[in-house]
Amino acid sequence: MSITNVPQVLLVPFGYPDYPQELLRRFLSLSEKALQEAGLAVRSVEPVIERNDVARAVRQISCCIDYDVIVALLLSWVEAPNFVAVLQDFFHRPLVLWSHTTFMENGKRFTLGPLPAAGVLRETLEEMRVNFQFVFGHPEEPSVRKEIVRYSKAAFAVRRLRKSRIGLLGYASMGMYTGTFDHVKVRTRLGPEVDHLDQYLLVKEIENFSAGDVQEMVEQAKANWDLSLAVTNEDLVLTMKVFRALEEIVRERDHDALTVKCQYELSRLYGMAPCVALSLLGDRMPVSCEGDVLLAVSQLLLHSLTGEVVSYGDVHDLVDNGIVLGACGFAPLSLAACRPVIDKHSALYQGLLNSSPYKDGPVTLVRLASDGDGFKMHVAVGEAQSPPAFQEVGCPPYPCVRVNLRGNAREFILRLMSQHYGFVYGDVQAELMDVAKILGIRVVMAE
Repeated sequence: MSITNVPQVLLVPFGYPDYPQELLRRFLSLSEKALQEAGLAVRSVEPVIERNDVARAVRQISCCIDYDVIVALLLSWVEAPNFVAVLQDFFHRPLVLWSHTTFMENGKRFTLGPLPAAGVLRETLEEMRVNFQFVFGHPEEPSVRKEIVRYSKAAFAVRRLRKSRIGLLGYASMGMYTGTFDHVKVRTRLGPEVDHLDQYLLVKEIENFSAGDVQEMVEQAKANWDLSLAVTNEDLVLTMKVFRALEEIVRERDHDALTVKCQYELSRLYGMAPCVALSLLGDRMPVSCEGDVLLAVSQLLLHSLTGEVVSYGDVHDLVDNGIVLGACGFAPLSLAACRPVIDKHSALYQGLLNSSPYKDGPVTLVRLASDGDGFKMHVAVGEAQSPPAFQEVGCPPYPCVRVNLRGNAREFILRLMSQHYGFVYGDVQAELMDVAKILGIRVVMAE
């Protein structure tokens, strides 16, 4: 995927010929500067003032395909037909309707009529069934910048999803219905391409690496990880071979995220669950286990919004107003609260597992699920803390975390969309709401 990490804004300004044009130019310049200072990459179309400007503006917009969101800026009163004529062919793209308001000059308050124009256009866009975000205020207002930046980040994440490729090795594990997916619907409604491969490709790739190829990584693991007595040198060698093989597949197939069916072909028949290999790879890109594609899309969405390392966990319990999350051996190593703790599966599966506790901090959880012809999104935010001690019967401790939710945790569990939930450190709930609006998917939240 080759797009910049900075949201790209196409600013399309509108005005009216009977107002002082120097005022319009001044307010346009202030608006461009405000968006740039807020961290957005801004390109501007020449202002649309009269009907004769429409064709030129349409040509300019048509030549700018590499943008995330159009910000239609109302500098003054605007004739609505000019606005619609310019943007109607682009109403399918993410759109912000930004209206200036009154302004102070020499101690007096003046208006050029932008908010009255917005009153006409906001309702017009709604009646035309255009998906847009309405923002009003002057460039110096922090709330204006915040809203436009937030929506631009959401639009950026949506475009990034559409240019992404998810590697799928195998398919959903253990009859997990919620891990299955409609390939065409995911591509059409959410965006990512899914590159479906067989786990045999991984096995063949592992065979390309010798013990010598991974010896340096093995020595680094011995120096930097807390290894249980059950972990042998041979376990570490095979784990690093799995990691190198996954890394090579990702590189060759140009994957932006990866999910692997571990049960039971790898975890029993091959004798090496990829938990620790994926934990290593998870510090570089969104990855997960058990072939759950909609989890992978959820993780990729969080990563596209934040650029941060993302993880996932199974929902295990309700403790007070917190939920306990933990996957059976996977967690990106950089999210550990201490030196990585690596143990060996003692029941159910074979191979190594990450047994590290997660660090504390604010987190956002999300899960996408099918919803008729479209999708729905379950969102929650909370505070990650040390969980109560627990283990799956016969197994070493899994990497887990307790998340004290802002909403009602019992209601969250009653609305579970799967056992798997992606999460990222930080609060991006508002951005997820914007993503859902852009994609036209339903949001589910605990009250």
